[in-house]
Amino acid sequence: MTMAPAGDNQANPDALNAIVKASEAYSIVASQDIVDVQGLKLWAKGQPVSSALQQRLLDRKLRYPLETCLAAEDGVTSFSLHADLLACLNTDAALARALRPWAPVLLEQVKQLPLHSVAQLLLTAAMATRPSSLPHALESMALAGAMASGPDLSSSVNVRMAMLGGLLHDIGEVYIQPEYLTSKAPLDLMGHKHLMVHPRVAQMLLSKTTDYPQTLCRAIGEHHERLDGSGYPARLLEPGISSLGRLLAVVELTMGILRTPRAPLTRADFALRVVPGEYDPAWSSFICNLARAVPENPTTTPAQPAFADGSPLQQIDERTAQAQQLAVTLKAQGRAGPVLEIVDTALIRLNRLRQAWNALGFWGANPHDLSPPELFELELAGHELQQRLTQLQRECLLLGERLGELEKMWLEPLWRGIAI
Repeated sequence: MTMAPAGDNQANPDALNAIVKASEAYSIVASQDIVDVQGLKLWAKGQPVSSALQQRLLDRKLRYPLETCLAAEDGVTSFSLHADLLACLNTDAALARALRPWAPVLLEQVKQLPLHSVAQLLLTAAMATRPSSLPHALESMALAGAMASGPDLSSSVNVRMAMLGGLLHDIGEVYIQPEYLTSKAPLDLMGHKHLMVHPRVAQMLLSKTTDYPQTLCRAIGEHHERLDGSGYPARLLEPGISSLGRLLAVVELTMGILRTPRAPLTRADFALRVVPGEYDPAWSSFICNLARAVPENPTTTPAQPAFADGSPLQQIDERTAQAQQLAVTLKAQGRAGPVLEIVDTALIRLNRLRQAWNALGFWGANPHDLSPPELFELELAGHELQQRLTQLQRECLLLGERLGELEKMWLEPLWRGIAI
């Protein structure tokens, strides 16, 4: 999705569908007359949203963004956020137990969050169409606020900014086709391309339609970036990612792992540190401390079998050898440009994954000689390395989309057998 210039706004069909769906359960009305660029009134101020609005807006360019012309009178409000956060922190979930020391601060600050009407509208639309999105946003808000509070609680403004970032970081998903958000199967490359724009969509939307600080909007656009350039959508490197963006990246990774039932905080801590240089250690150490403060028992379920043929470790070594040989061949042929840059990127990433494995100290270890915690760490290593291989495949395939067919054929053996 791209945001149109002022006076040339067209409603995003997926966001409009979500808003209309939300209007079936919540009161959403026009906060001003909705007019097209020619001045024709399409919907009157105060008129409730209904499916008829969709028909009126088809292929129409509006004078003002639709999001600024609508208001949710109920749904997600400052009062509901406070009540929902209180209920969330009172559960027995690992994150809730870990964050209880910060509960008084979080509950006080949530009352003062500046919930812009556009944010309220889109949170309500997301909640109505994907009920799981609100608990995710609430937990992200709480975690981000606790991370930003620090030991001295010196800046409540920073806490509220971080809480807003956690609450709104996935607001761009309202603009993504629902099938890419609810699919049980792993997304193919096309689905991933659709999904990976949501941070940028959210950044542009909030920058254009709200009065939130640009530091907040920027950080929301960075919440899937990684310090080593392996993130998305912009593949930013460490100097180009803001402090709040780095915080939100840690929140995003942690919240994704917390959906797993067994030892979620332990898993999140491992994922953040297994490949050094991906995440800001100042923020990821907070998750490490949470995992230590809330002991989990990860060994109650038997660990997965240790590495065997076709394991991520074996794949890393095979791909590294193939990439090294391909680099030698390309350079001997005098090749340069994008294809060689992709191979070099792959080598850098693969070498970092091999170094990460080496640092774990499992060289030649016999699984029968490992303790249950070591077996669990071995299981986590296998999962995380496989995840990084899949992410690397996507990254390189996206970088290589404009290559010629011959160059794509050269690269294909590097990824053969890795499931997206």
